[in-house]
Amino acid sequence: MIGLHITLFLSCNSPNNTSHLTQRITMRRILIVSAYYSPHMGGVERYTENLGKKLTELGNEVVILTSSNSERSYGITSDNGITLIEVPSLSLMNDRFPVIKPIPSTYRIFNQIMKLSISDIIINTRYYPICLLACRIAVKKHIRPVLIDHSSGYLSTEKSPMGYLMRLYEGLSTKIISRSKPVACAVSNRSLQWIKSLGFSPHSVIPNSIDAAAYCSSASKRNWNSELNISPDAFVVAYAGRLIEEKGVMKAIKAIDGIHDKNIHLIIAGSGPLNTAVSNAQNERIHFVGRLNVSDMSSLLRYASCFLMPSEYPEGMPTVLLEAAAQKCAIVVSNCAGASDIIPESNFGTVLQDCAIDSIQKAVLVYFENPDLLFEHSQNVHDLVCSRFTWSQTALNLCTNVLDTPSANNN
Repeated sequence: MIGLHITLFLSCNSPNNTSHLTQRITMRRILIVSAYYSPHMGGVERYTENLGKKLTELGNEVVILTSSNSERSYGITSDNGITLIEVPSLSLMNDRFPVIKPIPSTYRIFNQIMKLSISDIIINTRYYPICLLACRIAVKKHIRPVLIDHSSGYLSTEKSPMGYLMRLYEGLSTKIISRSKPVACAVSNRSLQWIKSLGFSPHSVIPNSIDAAAYCSSASKRNWNSELNISPDAFVVAYAGRLIEEKGVMKAIKAIDGIHDKNIHLIIAGSGPLNTAVSNAQNERIHFVGRLNVSDMSSLLRYASCFLMPSEYPEGMPTVLLEAAAQKCAIVVSNCAGASDIIPESNFGTVLQDCAIDSIQKAVLVYFENPDLLFEHSQNVHDLVCSRFTWSQTALNLCTNVLDTPSANNN
């Protein structure tokens, strides 16, 4: 019954888009692999969802292979015109690392996938067990997979037994992935250089992207001034991300809190291990609003004057940078992966050379004291993202410059 469900769904999902762009690509059945998928939403999950939708709009048939989670059981379903295959999994590390369960249902799903006619396999990231499963599928089907890396460094640099084990595991998983001879791509130029350093031959950047118009129109109507008791003339800095030390949230708090006699406020959105520390740091100028849904996040970025991201985490291309640019927020960001793609020159925003507290303060104060510069940078980065980082362009680029090239077709 599982195989019948897939076959019927895919055969009925015929392309309707007849634009000249669609005519240029070969229609294909694409398996996209992601550790998690909606409603478990992070950067990679949103990337997978948006890419899958655009590939479908281009006339392709898309199957997403992912791990089950606590909000939805495993099995095969259809979601917005896409076939979704969820493998029985156990979530570890605070729901950040899914491990495939070695139970009969898993083997049945694997066998059904092997019976499915697939033209291409796209694997997001290198180190999750389901990505290794996808490599096995690719080898058995004699398909050269496309690997899209979303990082720019090791999972952990901690000098601890757990950090050592994580690096050991990542090295092992990278070797296993390399055996499938993938076409190595990445979401940013820095990420592409990173996978080159791991021994892969880099092919191209398939960037993280955004549907800017849809994202901006999704903004809720929350009144942040009233809700947080912020005066209308305040200069508002927004921070959004997972609340961990490497993402720089505590540095953001110390930097803004240390700017005295200025009407500058910091609003922090997110959740994570530092929830309590962030909550305890609140005062009349530091505000913590927790994890926001897409509509409220869009609303916050529209409200803020500046977006601050002093991250030292091995980012790929953070979605929130694209979202901030879409809402015309001036950006102050560390020199992480993706920063130079979105801020190629100094008139597009501020890339911090270090994440010292005084460096963050100086960068924020430049925008606070120069409203014309704030406007220029926010407008420039908005125009850049809206013109170069669209899902339509990314999906078309993937089809024409990666999937249709001889390097991707030869195993």
